[in-house]
Amino acid sequence: MIGSDLTVQLVMLRLLAGLILATVQGVTIAAIAVLLGDKGPRYDARLTLMPFANVDLLGLGSMMLSGFGWSKPVTIETAQLRFGRWGLVIAVLAGSAALLAVGYLLLLLVIPALTLLPYTAGLTTAAFLRVAARLSVWMALFTLLPLPPLAGAHFLAAAGIKMPAVTGTVIGWGLLLASTFGFTRTILAPLYRLVAPLVLGPELGG
Repeated sequence: MIGSDLTVQLVMLRLLAGLILATVQGVTIAAIAVLLGDKGPRYDARLTLMPFANVDLLGLGSMMLSGFGWSKPVTIETAQLRFGRWGLVIAVLAGSAALLAVGYLLLLLVIPALTLLPYTAGLTTAAFLRVAARLSVWMALFTLLPLPPLAGAHFLAAAGIKMPAVTGTVIGWGLLLASTFGFTRTILAPLYRLVAPLVLGPELGG
């Protein structure tokens, strides 16, 4: 949420983390969809590691302001998937699992950053790695919510629920406001306290 702790440095760290995390989630979901039989994400150029293909500007802005963001939705044709609607569930869960894995890997780089880089660069890099690791867990949980434009919206499609395209934009702005004023963090905090220690360890995950 926005408060006295929101500094220019934190916003920039969240910006960089958001670019990385949105790319990881977007590419993972697209790759799973392709593996399950839908070639659409390949033709939509969603398998690239270039951030511009996977970043949602509203989601990135929300990440910078509140620490909660999302990647650009991946279009998936259910009829093309090997497991049908269950393929949507698999793809979404894989996206969140990839974010949790990234959070774990980022923390492994903290000690090398502090020991191998010059003092100031090491501190800055370590700070970024810690921030990004926490954000990866928050994003993994947040984007499971079954709301467009989050990845979890595919759960609605898996249940046969269709929503107008404009709904994603409207709900996206609502999510930005809810996250900015702290409601999202309050709602997800119990789940974060359960998952984060398993990924980040008790000290950083508490």
